[in-house]
Amino acid sequence: MDNIILWGGLVLVIALLTYLNQKQRYSSSVKFAYRELRELAQKIGDGQSSNTDLSRWEEALAELEKHPNEFNKLENELGLRSTFASYLERHYPHDTRLPALQEAAAHRKDSVWGIRIGDYNSKK
Repeated sequence: MDNIILWGGLVLVIALLTYLNQKQRYSSSVKFAYRELRELAQKIGDGQSSNTDLSRWEEALAELEKHPNEFNKLENELGLRSTFASYLERHYPHDTRLPALQEAAAHRKDSVWGIRIGDYNSKK
């Protein structure tokens, strides 16, 4: 009987850890940066961006770069690098970061983990 209770407890602990892992509780600063970048990307899409948004971009990107998984999710969803590059092209065309951002935006990942899925156009 004790053996069954121990195994049941182990299953419950594993289930709890799996649930907490899926929950992914992040700090409020990461959540704020995520929302901020979504809002700024929406402003770019609507053509309502202004040159005063640069500090908001930089702060949110700096916070999200500390969490690569979330950064990659947002990059995959919104094309974050290309959106920021288009912001810089529009408001700061002589920014020194622009060529590197354009290069990074030209090579988007196919998934969050960077694994290419599909035909690689292999020549046989």
